[in-house]
Amino acid sequence: MPTEENKQGQAIFQWPIPEYLIHQRTQYWYLVAIIFAIVLIVLSIITANFLFALIIILVTFIIFLRSYTAPRNLLFQIFDSGIMVGERYFPYEKIKSFYFIYDPPAVKKLFFDFKGVYPTISIPLDNNNPIVIRQKLLEYLTEDAERGHQSFDDQLETILKL
Repeated sequence: MPTEENKQGQAIFQWPIPEYLIHQRTQYWYLVAIIFAIVLIVLSIITANFLFALIIILVTFIIFLRSYTAPRNLLFQIFDSGIMVGERYFPYEKIKSFYFIYDPPAVKKLFFDFKGVYPTISIPLDNNNPIVIRQKLLEYLTEDAERGHQSFDDQLETILKL
């Protein structure tokens, strides 16, 4: 793997990752999504909850917009001082632990849990060797070996194709 030098030092591992996953959706999925959105909007108008109606309209618009735009490719990098996702740098002091879920071909991801209020991030492994990456990360972080499942939001994203 090629490495790149920057202000964090030399990257130990790096690979491109998509900004978000693109799911293959059928016309039936879009029909169900539109009907569901319309039902929620009607219910929110009946209950005079206009803010909720606006939120449903915005979420629906964003989902459809993401369907027609390709995700940017971000560079994920592991340094001896932290990780970098695109332009966002996370030092190891802010990361609580990491874990892998490796069940090809369904799931091949690296997860990072943060201290504080940051959400868990998931990084697709693509064709990278998780054993080599795990050995290097163990030098800096603790592994949460008991976490053998995806987070709820990752599971929801996969099931609902969001």
